[in-house]
Amino acid sequence: MSTTGVPRWRRIVGTILLIVGCVLVPVSLTAVWVRNTLLDTDNYVSTVGPLASDPHVQQGIANRVTDALFANVDVEEKVADALPPRAGFLAGPVTNGIHSAVEAATLRLAQSDRFETLWEKANRRAHEAVVDVLTGGGSRVSTENGTVAIDTAQIVDNVKAKLDARGITIFDNVEPRNEQFVLFQSDDLEQVQGLVDLLQTLAWVLPFVALACFAGAIALSGNRRRTVQRGAIGVAFAVAVQLVLLKAGRNLYLDAVTTKKSTPGAAASIWDQLTTFLRTAGLAVVALALVIAFVAWVVGPSSSAASLRSWWHRALGTSSASGAAAPGPVATFVARTKPVLRGVGAALAVIVLIVWNHPTALTVLGIGLIFVVYLVVIELLGRSATLEPAPDTTATG
Repeated sequence: MSTTGVPRWRRIVGTILLIVGCVLVPVSLTAVWVRNTLLDTDNYVSTVGPLASDPHVQQGIANRVTDALFANVDVEEKVADALPPRAGFLAGPVTNGIHSAVEAATLRLAQSDRFETLWEKANRRAHEAVVDVLTGGGSRVSTENGTVAIDTAQIVDNVKAKLDARGITIFDNVEPRNEQFVLFQSDDLEQVQGLVDLLQTLAWVLPFVALACFAGAIALSGNRRRTVQRGAIGVAFAVAVQLVLLKAGRNLYLDAVTTKKSTPGAAASIWDQLTTFLRTAGLAVVALALVIAFVAWVVGPSSSAASLRSWWHRALGTSSASGAAAPGPVATFVARTKPVLRGVGAALAVIVLIVWNHPTALTVLGIGLIFVVYLVVIELLGRSATLEPAPDTTATG
């Protein structure tokens, strides 16, 4: 359909709706990530579960638990009291040896299968506290002064039991203070919490608003195929920008992380694990949008697209000939209602993605590929039917 004769207000409003829809796609991805990755217990546990096997996290836990034990008792003083006066100079080396033994025992625990079980159970029990982190803090997970930390009391108890088995009983009567393993610290945490609250509220609304914007832009357009193509390219660009900002945010986060009580390597692993959905789903959406843009170009009027279509029909043996059989009722119906069928398919794809409990990147890609195949089938069926007279073609006598 030509844009000639389309009122100026329709072109302006359609363009605005298209831009808003493209912007809302990455925002919707973020909202879905917050809702399904951070605020759902099962999905959160499955997301952070692999961190128990991450060497940086294991070393960070070992360092923090060791520091927690030594912070609650003056080991060097106790060693000096136990040594003869003439051997007092050995208190320092013996203390260092005990420190190394404690750290080694803690690291072995962190590297064991038992720790993976402890990690999973602790995260599952503390999930409500993690939600508290995103909404202002709680009892198990502290967010005071922008620091996100988890209580290590249970891990300390397990390390003490391991040390007892090796004959190191110096920590038996020590009740550790509320020692915590700092995941990260950021002065912007309160702002992040406010953003999470907003995204949680809008998580169910934004995808439908984006879909409505695209539907409105296509309905107002004088050239719907071109609008679909431009919208797909716009979505790919917007999500690509989101991926770049996510990478920049990672670098800023690692620069701002507190190094005194946290392990930068562990912080990087936690960031990468928690943002897995955003990265992989973002890449899937970019790929899908580019495929849709390509399909929209293929069905367009350009000579190169027409040549490609002719080659495709020849390859399938579906080239129309003068003596070809008349199209069936299904092909005729599809040809007459292609815009409606496209819109219904897009709406169903978005609704399925929204109501899916735990959409992964593969889920997004799979739904997208099914939608693309659906569009191709509609186009092939529609083009096999010769509609006459075509309302928007140039009539010749």
